[in-house]
Amino acid sequence: MTPRPLRYLLIGTHVPPSGQGGGMVRYVVQLARGLAARDDVELHVLAGAGAQGAFTHLVDADRVHTLLGRGPLVSAVERLAGARVGGPMDVVHGTKHLLPRGVAGVGVLTVHDMLALDRPHDFGLAKRWLVRPPYLASLRAADALVCVSAATRERLVSYLPSTAPRTTVVHHPDGSSLTDVVPELVPELVGRPFALVVGDPSPRKNVGLVVDAWAEVRAAVPDAVLVVVGPDSWGPSDRGRAFAELAADGAVVAMGHVPDGRLRWLYEHARVVLCPSLAEGFGLPAAEGLALGAPVLTSEDPALAEASPVGAQRLPGRRPEVWAAAMVEHLGRIRPPVLLRPARRGWDDVVEETLEAVRRAR
Repeated sequence: MTPRPLRYLLIGTHVPPSGQGGGMVRYVVQLARGLAARDDVELHVLAGAGAQGAFTHLVDADRVHTLLGRGPLVSAVERLAGARVGGPMDVVHGTKHLLPRGVAGVGVLTVHDMLALDRPHDFGLAKRWLVRPPYLASLRAADALVCVSAATRERLVSYLPSTAPRTTVVHHPDGSSLTDVVPELVPELVGRPFALVVGDPSPRKNVGLVVDAWAEVRAAVPDAVLVVVGPDSWGPSDRGRAFAELAADGAVVAMGHVPDGRLRWLYEHARVVLCPSLAEGFGLPAAEGLALGAPVLTSEDPALAEASPVGAQRLPGRRPEVWAAAMVEHLGRIRPPVLLRPARRGWDDVVEETLEAVRRAR
């Protein structure tokens, strides 16, 4: 007799209606895609209000559930009632900081980072108090904790040693889901030498370091452009002292959030991709830049080193003059045609290893 499929509730309330966004959004969409394709899983998704369309192309509409509420209220309702949507579940999987209370089956929590504890002042005061207590409670309550890097697991276990037996490292793919989208031209950058940094302006992302080094870069490469992609910070911001002046001069172009097609084009045409972050849980821009054939400079952060073990150049995160010299060197080179790196690890591997963690916890 064939066992019935696992009834699996994946929580993706942070995914916008477009289904596109940064690392945590990309993670849950690709995980949903992989789980939905399996015969041994009956996938249900908890989506944000109005964002059902981000998942209905992957699972039947009657398996996409929502809860009432907006803003901070969503997190509170999700924590209190999220485990009860869709009927009894064998697995409830939180993918961003929270695991609902009262999970009857296996409770799984993806641990992307420990920034709420490592760098609390990067969060606004309200978010600091809204995130930290329920995150710690969710970490303690989960039957299985899936860390996206060994660096994140190390940080988690340093805070909560009792979680070690329940914790598994499941790395992201070494390719990029952006290879599935069509590149979209960015006309204003065609033919111009540019460096690309992907990240919000929160202090840990260290965008200010490369912005403030850019005047030195422009002195050597006058037509060079620094392209900054990413949303606004959720708390304090540091875009660098020279940001406003350089942006007014056109030397720095802040593009905010861009669609996936444009992001792929930017990775494929940047002379160099910059990852100066001081603290990461995984380091998706470094992995994506390498997967799409770009030269990559990263800080010495352990998670960034783990995400780009081969091919990236490591630089000290507090030495703008070192970054300036490296950027000038890359901007002076003509980038060869894009050569996509073959992926040895894909989302099917992520799904299978996640399910293995679930099986061990049952």
